[in-house]
Amino acid sequence: MSCWATTGRPRSIRAISDPCLAPTCANAFSCATGRCSVLVFPPTEAARPAALSGTAVYVHVPWCRARCDYCGFLSHALDDSEVLRSVVEKTLVLLGTRLRACGNPPVATVYVGGGTPTLLPVELLRRLLGGIAATTRAPVKEWTVETNPENVDQAMLELLAACGVTRLSVGVQSFQPRLLRLLGRRSGIDAIEAAVSMIAGCWGGRWSVDLIGGILDQSVLEAVDDVERACGLGTHHISLYDLSVEPDTALERRIGRRAFAVCANRAAEVMRVAARVLQGRGYGRYEISNYARPGGECEHNLGYWTACDYIGVGPGAVSAVTQRDGSLVRYSDAADVGRFLATRTAWGRRERVGRTARTLERAMLGLRTAVGVTRTELCWGLEAGRQAAVRRLLSSWVEYGDAVCSGERVRMTPQGWDRLNCRLRELSAAIGLS
Repeated sequence: MSCWATTGRPRSIRAISDPCLAPTCANAFSCATGRCSVLVFPPTEAARPAALSGTAVYVHVPWCRARCDYCGFLSHALDDSEVLRSVVEKTLVLLGTRLRACGNPPVATVYVGGGTPTLLPVELLRRLLGGIAATTRAPVKEWTVETNPENVDQAMLELLAACGVTRLSVGVQSFQPRLLRLLGRRSGIDAIEAAVSMIAGCWGGRWSVDLIGGILDQSVLEAVDDVERACGLGTHHISLYDLSVEPDTALERRIGRRAFAVCANRAAEVMRVAARVLQGRGYGRYEISNYARPGGECEHNLGYWTACDYIGVGPGAVSAVTQRDGSLVRYSDAADVGRFLATRTAWGRRERVGRTARTLERAMLGLRTAVGVTRTELCWGLEAGRQAAVRRLLSSWVEYGDAVCSGERVRMTPQGWDRLNCRLRELSAAIGLS
């Protein structure tokens, strides 16, 4: 799944053995491919930016049939058909405008997330996907669409393939009926099994299964069964997210954060065992919550984790655009559907990201990945005293076994991933942001 293109900044991931950490994303989110150039956008829209060698696009479709109990992301109940149509058309207009403003770069990856994009009526889904294809001059290297199991059927798969979609992200979350009820999921086990069987048998592109682990009193056996069943489907990619209790969700109101914290140590062990099973079945852990067979990595999400720029469009979507002076600006579309439809400018609300904050974000994103980050990236834009503090901190991480340094590159060990958020708080203090 995709998250940063609708939140505008990386949210911390609750490290799986650390009960003091900030909440994790319930979805793992997407944008530009790490192989693309950054967007160079001038301070005023009147000036034309330089043409690009490639970029990435995120399209947010905010509607769900109902909000799951754990979900803290932007979503709306289904509107009437005229509102849906108006949002689709506005989205396509803004996508074209933003691409033109950036010199009509070739688009390397597209990610259509939500919400539940496949919940759109068939004619509107066809219009949205066809419009994206025409605007981005498809084919693109990778085009992902999110779906829930209850929306999967043969006609939908044929429509996605005909429009150029190359990858599906399927929100399974669990194969255990008990845990699906606890999460407030609307998909029953029969719908899940029918959907994944159809995709495995009929879908010609790549596909991914999303799972949630650390679900309160989830047992190790239940977690192992979930990942074994996902592996047995032959999917190219599996995302395993650690459950968090987000503020103002049905799950928080039902169980409270205190009750959730009591289960933290058990959840950590569940997640560690599940991770070992996935790796034993040939799924490499290329990011803290994501596993793939060789060649099955999500190119779109890799762009997020390497802090590349991207163009987002849709209610609540965010674009990240590097300016000519090297600073980063985010442009946020209105989350409210009515305000989104009333947008009169090419870009939404503007927020400039400072150099120090950008350094921390690069670290937050890069240290999630198996390849890590360079020492230069960790010290980018810092004055000498702060750079020295960062180097001392890295040495302590290595001493404790939480990180390894190979030449210029720094990466977290599995133990370091377990307490990544605590380490990131230390890094934030070292660079002067806490």
